[in-house]
Amino acid sequence: MSYVLPNAWELAERRLELLAACHDPDSIRLVERLGAGGDCLEAGAGHGSFARWLAARGDDVLAVDLDVQLIEPGPGLRVQALNLATDPLPRAAFDFVHTRLVLIHIAERDAVLRKLIAALRPGGLLLVEEDDTYPIEAAATGAYRAAWDAFLELTRSAGLDPHWARGLPERLGDLGLVDVGAEVDVQLFPGGSEPAQFWALTWAQVRERVGAVLDGGRIALEDPSRWFYGPAKVSAWGRRPAAAA
Repeated sequence: MSYVLPNAWELAERRLELLAACHDPDSIRLVERLGAGGDCLEAGAGHGSFARWLAARGDDVLAVDLDVQLIEPGPGLRVQALNLATDPLPRAAFDFVHTRLVLIHIAERDAVLRKLIAALRPGGLLLVEEDDTYPIEAAATGAYRAAWDAFLELTRSAGLDPHWARGLPERLGDLGLVDVGAEVDVQLFPGGSEPAQFWALTWAQVRERVGAVLDGGRIALEDPSRWFYGPAKVSAWGRRPAAAA
């Protein structure tokens, strides 16, 4: 099964810029609150906005993605093409590991999560941010809901699990992390806003595979008088236990 939203698409960079505008502020707030940093792994880096932020503040960052054509290396930022599902990661090499909106798309997500934990040094922090579609299932209606249903049918067939994120805090604890914490941020946005543009562009990327049902949702998202629920982003974190003295 292949990823349905590859970076090779002609408008992928704009889509990823919108994703960053929607989610980077929350990720930055969490990292600053948790005191994360040092040697960092950004797993599934997209176009690298968050990795660049880490590097700009002085961290040493390795950004990995299946397709790294949109990520420019620079001071403090190394870039590597890597398949998280099949390629090995360095073990016990990082003080901070971060992944966002990646694992729900990977059928082998639980195995990848274990690899990310193994990449932590003792005392290192893992932060995982993934979407859960519950708000859409509970509240979305009309053409917007029909577009979501069609999009989710496609992505499920490619390995996406839209409910996996809700179990993240317990999963991190079961895998041996300590100081586990979590929070949830539910998207609620007006038509024409950056989140609305992001979802409209996401649906444009898969329109040929899904069909005209997506057009109604994209038209609805242009209406600034309407408000829409998006996914709930579950952010969960935990530390690998420090080595015994």
